[in-house]
Amino acid sequence: MQLFSFDYAGHEFMVAATPATGEEQVVVDGQLMSSSRNFGITSTHEFVVPALGAMKLVYVLNLRAGDVNYELWLNTQCVIEGRAPVSTEQQVAAQAFAAQQQTLADGVNPGAAPAPGKSNSWLSIGLIAFKFLKAAQVVKVALMAASVAVYSVMFTLEFALALIGVLVFHEYGHLRAMKKCGLPTKGMYLIPFVGGLAVGDMPKTRWQDVYISMMGPVFGLILTVAFYIVYLITGSHFAGLVASTSALLNLFNLIPVHPLDGGRVVKSLVFSGRNYLALVALLIISALCFVLAWKLGLYFITFFIVLGVIDILAGWRMGLAEDIPPLTRYGIWFSVLWYLAVVAMFIGMILLIAADELPGSEIAIKVLAS
Repeated sequence: MQLFSFDYAGHEFMVAATPATGEEQVVVDGQLMSSSRNFGITSTHEFVVPALGAMKLVYVLNLRAGDVNYELWLNTQCVIEGRAPVSTEQQVAAQAFAAQQQTLADGVNPGAAPAPGKSNSWLSIGLIAFKFLKAAQVVKVALMAASVAVYSVMFTLEFALALIGVLVFHEYGHLRAMKKCGLPTKGMYLIPFVGGLAVGDMPKTRWQDVYISMMGPVFGLILTVAFYIVYLITGSHFAGLVASTSALLNLFNLIPVHPLDGGRVVKSLVFSGRNYLALVALLIISALCFVLAWKLGLYFITFFIVLGVIDILAGWRMGLAEDIPPLTRYGIWFSVLWYLAVVAMFIGMILLIAADELPGSEIAIKVLAS
């Protein structure tokens, strides 16, 4: 059942909703773009229109006036705002559902009349609270709470919160990159003992895969440098440890083993070559990095370099069979230098902080030397 419709840039947008089941659909030019269940008065849909790009439709149902206010966003810009009348059938159904929600919220009998002056306010609060819980996704909140609890037991509450901040900032870098590439995102999840996970559509090209994979560590590098500057200015032991830990966690993510960020980058590089010369080049670079890490006593990294090479060799034929646009020759060399530079900066940060003999920072060195 159609809720409302409008036109933009020569395309017809139509929103259909069924209050009884909560199902909502966004249709563009007769093609389904987004579908979800929603029982609230506000709704958000993110989708990609091939001729336009990444879009977001936000609308609020006004039960009293019988209309809907909506906004259409293209990438990060609001391109249209409007108001449209709601069909009579939809308005009656929505008001019936609202009355039911009001009855449950007030805890009265179904036949009882709501108190004067309170009906609309309690209805709005109840529906907004319901929508908030749905949008926040209880699972994500529960996993975040579990992560804070676990890390608080292992360390302290303050350090646990800082660690969560490091993970969130890292995953936010991935999400920002996905959105910049026009890929729909579904948020992030924090998993105790594992870290974080940014969820979205799969990259469409090898460059998108490299860019999305690298932006997490790049955001992590920004945060690491920020905490290190705070440490230099204030001498805060806490800030120095957070910087060291952030560098270690982000460096771990750059290990060339799938599905870590580094593994995704290296696979995109090798499979973009589509010939054995790319594989030989990877083996040579890996050998040089192995020797350098060994001379620096970073045996932890040498171990994972070997695992990364094995991982690439095992998936070589499968990667060549994937129908994904490869990196250009310029893109390959840029990505190689970008990857090695970020790895080097994280190692440099760890060694720099450890050289200050900050108590606790030696843990990162011990991990790398293990």
